[in-house]
This record gives sequence, C-alpha cells and structure tokens, in this order.
Amino acid sequence: MNATLSSEPFMRATDVQSILRLVGGAAELWYQPQLQRQFTLDSLCRILGARVGVCYTIGDVLHGGKMPCDQFTHVGLDEKGVKLFEDYLATGTPRDPVLDVLAVMPGRVITFTRREAVADEDWYKSDHYKQLRQPLGIGPTLYIKIVAQSIGRETLVMLARPAGGEAFTERDAYLTDLCLSEMAWPFTPDTTVVDPKVESLQPRLKKVMKHLLEGDSEKQVALKLKLSPHTVHEYVKDLYTELGVSSRGELLAQWVGKV
Repeated sequence: MNATLSSEPFMRATDVQSILRLVGGAAELWYQPQLQRQFTLDSLCRILGARVGVCYTIGDVLHGGKMPCDQFTHVGLDEKGVKLFEDYLATGTPRDPVLDVLAVMPGRVITFTRREAVADEDWYKSDHYKQLRQPLGIGPTLYIKIVAQSIGRETLVMLARPAGGEAFTERDAYLTDLCLSEMAWPFTPDTTVVDPKVESLQPRLKKVMKHLLEGDSEKQVALKLKLSPHTVHEYVKDLYTELGVSSRGELLAQWVGKV
C-alpha cells in the first residue's frame, strides 16, 4: 500500500478496543456468514466514519469474463444504490479502473485508497465514476482485496465517505487492514446449517424467504418472482407463521446466513 503521510498516531487505546470488539463479534457469528459480513461492514463504517460499505466475492466479469460477483453485502445504500451495484456486479460495467491496480498487487490483504490507485483526472472522467459513484454521492473510497488462495476466493471490501468528505488516511487504511487480516471469515468456506423448519417449507415460501434475507422488500420480491404484491404479502404472512416469527426483524435476526 502506498502511504499517505499523516501526523496522527497509528493506534490509540480506543482503536484497540474497537478492533477487539469487531474481530470478537465477527467470530461469534461463525455460523452465519452473511451476518458476519454485515456486522463487519457496519462496524468498519462506524470506526472509520464511512457512509457506505460494500462487500462481495470477485467474479471474473470484472475483468472481462462471464462469472458474476457473488455474496453481495452492503450497508448505507438505498434501493437505487443497491440496484446500481447489483447491475455492476452482474455485468462488470461500468468498469472500475481501481481494480486494474488491485489485480496485479500480491498479498493476502491489499489495501488502497482510490486516489493511490487512480489519479483524480482519470477517475473523474471514467464511466464508473459518472454512472455509479457520482449518482450515489460517493466520495473518498478505501478498497481492500482479501485473497484466500486455499479456497480459490477473492473478496473485495469497499468503504466510502460522502462526496466532499475527508480523504482516508494511512491510519484508516492500517486499522482496516489489521481488522480484516485478523478475521477468519474471508479465508474460510461458507457453512450453511439447514434447519428442519426451512426444509419443510413449500418451494414458493423458500423463494420468498431467500429474497427477504438478501434484503429485498416485498415489492422487490414481487417484481423478481413476477407475482403480485398482494400474493407476496400473503406468502410472507404464511412464512412468518411457519417459522414462528412476527416481523421482518425477527426473520432476519434468526435466519440470515442460515439459508
């Protein structure tokens, strides 16, 4: 990582406490990989003052291939932002020029700020900035690529502050690198625990449940499954009854990462 000089101390007592809470909290969620990623992103955003956090498994579509990115997790994005990122991760366009730099950098955890990888002049005239970042009001960005060679997986974590916000410092990059280097989830296969309650669900309820756990609203589920909103709402009520929950919050708390 190319360092941006900073006069502030690299580590404070509060930094150590935050890192321990983050690493320990993520470790406790070992049985819920999706929730682990969500917890990690939310915690890093709070520690670093980022507004948006995105995490996904890199597919070769980002480098001209056909395999889309997977395991998309996010915090701080509205519906428009989620749709823009989903389209980008499925098609690889508009191409992010930062990934050209990350692709050739060796290491287990590689951390860069956008400005360290791509000069302002090239960044602001790129289609990626104009079509994705600018519409979302995303500014200074920290990229972290996590390489797990043993399971053939590369994960990208992206943390962003609002447009016009303060640039990420060398200390920010160091703390992020340290946190993610100490975590197990990027380097281990996902585990899925199949519960008898889920196994016994009718196929249509399983489909609805899957989309709800991925963060879709009932309206989005209806569009994706080509059903009426009323039908999806009735399915959701049936799903809650079958699983013994009374709200979307309970559903997420009990089942994220288990299906």
